[in-house]
Amino acid sequence: MVPSFCWAQSDATAAALGYPETIIHHARIVTMDDASFSSSPGTIAEAMAIRGDKILAIGSTRQVRALAGPDTRQIDLKGRTVLPGFILTHEHPTDWAWTEPSALNHVFPEGNEHLVVHFLEGDAAWQLANWEDGLRAAVKKAKPGQWILFSSDWGANFEHMPELFPKFLPQISRKRLDELAPDNPVRVKNSWVDGLVNTRALEEVARVFPEQKVEGRGNRGPTGRQLEPDVILHNKVELNAELLKSQMELWAAHGVTVYGSSPYTIGNLTALRILDEQGQMPGRFAWSYTGPDLHYQTIRLVSALLGNGSDYLWNIGAHGERSGGNCTTLPASERVKSQEDCRLEPGDDGRRVKEDIVRSGGRVSAMHSGGDLDIDHLLDVIEEQSDAAGLTLDEIRERRHAFDHASGAPRPDQIPRIKNLGMMVSMINTVIWENRTGYDASYRLRNYGAEYLHLAVPRNSVTKAGIMNTQEVDRALPHFLFYNVWVGMTRYNSGVDLVLAPEEGTDLMTQLKALTIWGAYYVLREDRLGSLERGKLADFVVLDRDLLAIPRDDIPNAKVLMTVIGGKTVHLLPSLAGEIDATPTGPVTWPAAPLENRFVFKGPPDIPEYMRKR
Repeated sequence: MVPSFCWAQSDATAAALGYPETIIHHARIVTMDDASFSSSPGTIAEAMAIRGDKILAIGSTRQVRALAGPDTRQIDLKGRTVLPGFILTHEHPTDWAWTEPSALNHVFPEGNEHLVVHFLEGDAAWQLANWEDGLRAAVKKAKPGQWILFSSDWGANFEHMPELFPKFLPQISRKRLDELAPDNPVRVKNSWVDGLVNTRALEEVARVFPEQKVEGRGNRGPTGRQLEPDVILHNKVELNAELLKSQMELWAAHGVTVYGSSPYTIGNLTALRILDEQGQMPGRFAWSYTGPDLHYQTIRLVSALLGNGSDYLWNIGAHGERSGGNCTTLPASERVKSQEDCRLEPGDDGRRVKEDIVRSGGRVSAMHSGGDLDIDHLLDVIEEQSDAAGLTLDEIRERRHAFDHASGAPRPDQIPRIKNLGMMVSMINTVIWENRTGYDASYRLRNYGAEYLHLAVPRNSVTKAGIMNTQEVDRALPHFLFYNVWVGMTRYNSGVDLVLAPEEGTDLMTQLKALTIWGAYYVLREDRLGSLERGKLADFVVLDRDLLAIPRDDIPNAKVLMTVIGGKTVHLLPSLAGEIDATPTGPVTWPAAPLENRFVFKGPPDIPEYMRKR
C-alpha cells in the first residue's frame, strides 16, 4: 500500500514543492502507521524523502526518487529494514550517565581537571575483596580537593549484579572512606543510582545546599540524585550537558530516539535546555515533574505546562518523589508483606501529590509502580479528584494518565477501570528476565507463588483490552533492547530457567507498536512521532536484518546500523558508512569507546538451547 501523495511529474513541480535534502530508497520501510491493536504494521514502503527535519514523502522507489533535486543525497539501502526511532517511556539517561563508564570516560578522560573516574574491574568476588586498593589507586590520580567518582562494575550484561547489589555498599563505611581519601570528596556508587559519600563530600554538599538537610533519603536529596549533576558539577552545567549528550548518543547507537523520564534535578533540566537551544540534542526528552517543590500551586503551574516545550524537550505531566511502590493485595509471609512499600494510601504524601496533580487538571505520568494495591489507590485518586475538578469522562481520557513498570499490575479486574479512564501503561520487560529486586518476576515466583506471575507485565491482557502500552529498559543496558523485545514475546527467565506466565507473551508486532507508535501517544506527540508518515519528524533507524522475517530467536541479535533524528544522522556504523560513502558517526568514533567497547556494541546473553528448542 502506498500513501496518497501528489507525486511530482516534472522538475518544475518538484522545485515548487521543495527538493528533499535526502532520499533513502530500495529499502523495506516499516512505517508503523497502524496504531490499532491488530498485528498489522501498516504501510510498508520502499523509499522516503526528507526535507529539513520532516518526512516529505513515503512511497515506491520510483515515485520518491522522482522528487530528487540536483543536490539531493540519495542513499540506496539495498533492501535493509527501516523502522521509526524507538521510544522508551520510562528511561533515565540522566541517571545512566553516572552509572556506566563509557560516557564518563569520554567526557572526563584520565588527567582531566574536574573529576577522577574509577570503575572497578573483575568479577564480583574480586571487586568485593579489592575495592580498597581500587580507591587508593583513584586517590593517587587525584589532586587535593578533586572529586573522585568510584564505582563497582556490574558488567556488560549485569552478570555481577546479583552478588554486588546487596553486598558492595554495605561493606563500606564513611569512616573508612575518610581514612582512604582524607583530602578528596568521594562519591561511591554501586552501578546504580544509590551511593555513599565521605566527610569531605558532605562538606561540599553543605556548601552548595546550605539550606537543605545534608543527608538525603535513599537516592533522593542532596546526597542522592542531586549530588552528581548539582554538586560535583556545580556551576559546570556545560560539562553536564556534554555528559548527557554523550549518554544519549550511546542509546541512539541502539536506536533510541525518545525518552520519557523525570530529569530529577534542576541541573539536569538546565543542561537539557542548553543542548536544546544549541541544537545538540541526540534524542528527544519528554519530562515529568518530580519536585523539588510539590506544593499545590507549583503543581498547578506544572499542570499548565502539559505538552509545552520544543520538539526535543517538553513536559508530559508530573508524579512527585513518592511514586507507587510494590504494595500488593497478594497473600504472602509476614516477612514478605513487611517489605512491601505502600506509598499511595490515604494520608500518604505520595497520594496527596497525585491528588493535587489530577485536581489541578494535570496528568500523572512516569509514575513507578510495582504492586496492584498501589494501582487501586491510583485509580481511586483519578476518579475522585477528576470528579472534584468537574472533569467529564472525555476530559479525563484526554489526559492519558499513566503508570509505569507494571511489574505487579494491573490485575484482571483493574483493566476495565484503566480502559474506561483512557489510561496508558508503560511496561518493563526487564523484570521478566532480571533476578535482583522486590519488583522482578522471579521474586514474585519465590514469595507470592506461580499463580500470580500473570500480574508481572501483563502485556497481552492489556493489549487485548485495547489499552495502549509502551516499552522500557530502565537499566543502563541499551544493548538489551532487542533482547527485551524477545523476552516480551517468550517470557523466559534464565535465572530460574523457566517461562513465566507464557500467556502474557505477545507477538512481535505488539512489542514493536509499544516501542514506536504507542510510545508516541504516551509522550503526547503522536502527531509528529512514532511512525514514518508524511509531515512527521524524520526519526528512523536502519537495521542489519528484517525483524519481520527472521526467526524469533534471531531477534536479540539485531543491530542498529544507523540512527537519524530530525533528519540528522546521530549514529552510523563503519560497515554501512563505507557502503553509502559517509563518515561514521556517534560513539563508534570516540577515542575511549572504539568498536569493541563492551557497553555500546556487546550484545545480550546468548539464548540458551533450552529456549531455542521451544
